[in-house]
Amino acid sequence: MYLFQPLADFDYLLYPLLRKRSFCILKKEGGMEKNRFVKEIYGLLEILTGSARQSGFSWDFRIFLAHRIFRIFSAPRFVLQPVDLEQVVNQLKDCVDLTEKILIAKKKNKEADIADKRDPEISMQYLYGLAWAQQSDREYYHGASHFADRLLNSNLDISFLKGAKCLDLGTGHARYALAMVHLGAISVVGIDFSNYCLDEARRRLNFYPKEAGKIKLLLKDVYKLPKNMNGAFDFVCANGFIHHLPDPVRGWQAMFDCLKKGGHAFTFVFADGGTPWWRAIDLMRELLRPVPLWFSHKTLEGYEVSGNQIFNILDYSYTPIQHRFERGYVEDTLHNIGFREIHFLTGGVIHDSVLRSRLFETDRQLYGNSEIRYLFRK
Repeated sequence: MYLFQPLADFDYLLYPLLRKRSFCILKKEGGMEKNRFVKEIYGLLEILTGSARQSGFSWDFRIFLAHRIFRIFSAPRFVLQPVDLEQVVNQLKDCVDLTEKILIAKKKNKEADIADKRDPEISMQYLYGLAWAQQSDREYYHGASHFADRLLNSNLDISFLKGAKCLDLGTGHARYALAMVHLGAISVVGIDFSNYCLDEARRRLNFYPKEAGKIKLLLKDVYKLPKNMNGAFDFVCANGFIHHLPDPVRGWQAMFDCLKKGGHAFTFVFADGGTPWWRAIDLMRELLRPVPLWFSHKTLEGYEVSGNQIFNILDYSYTPIQHRFERGYVEDTLHNIGFREIHFLTGGVIHDSVLRSRLFETDRQLYGNSEIRYLFRK
């Protein structure tokens, strides 16, 4: 029995109902008639991006505006109704009005004198250690439950995890490693390049001593895994990891190399859809480009932003590498490496774009399929 089910029952129980209603909901939304709002959203984001490239904003205002943009686009995904595109337009207009007033009262930005001097690779390691630590325990364990929900809601059999030896690449704070143990894995090796992340993973796993005994955490570079890992695992997971690698194809190749013949693998990556959602993320990155990570973190905490929101803002805004893939490219690449039975996950939980885009036309226009997930075999 899946131990996370009580935490995930809202998403899991609603999904069959949502799937049955999806056609009528799309019909009610009236097709593409909302498109004029989407065009206006693009225009407002362009204005805000132009403003963000100017030097008249203090760091704290940049952080405030990045958080505001993120909330405008992310909040509707957690409500069981279509996104109101006109409301998004009005909220963005408020942001434009505010930035114009700030620029009128432009003053010299002196904070650049204390910018973060860390090496980029060290900054990346620090980023994820810091970001993962922001999630509440509830978000941590609820997030782990989504691993099973997304597979089950896509009508995929996950019995292969019972008795499996698993590898979790880019394990972060090990929430998916924990989920694998709860789903029956006899062992999980969690790999990460950041000691900051692994320290946070150990802290989290202290609350689950029985499961932690089956999880081994290692500081490793995915491009330099030891030869004894070749063909050693029944299941390999790379969740939200490949799109941050300098060479994503080598990351997927590492998954293939570590799998036993007939083994299963799972990957989640960002999808390139040219949507307002990603345009808003690009705006956030532009806003926070001159602001040190530590300053954003402390300022967001000062605004009493929730830990999970801080995690998402830092994750989307500060990662130096953020690939976004076309579905066809991912599927062709996996096939060329040698994977087979490549299943695109069509199910999800309530805030997943792949599900919301099927349910609501306005969500499809705003988000598209901004993240894509696959289960496949060697």
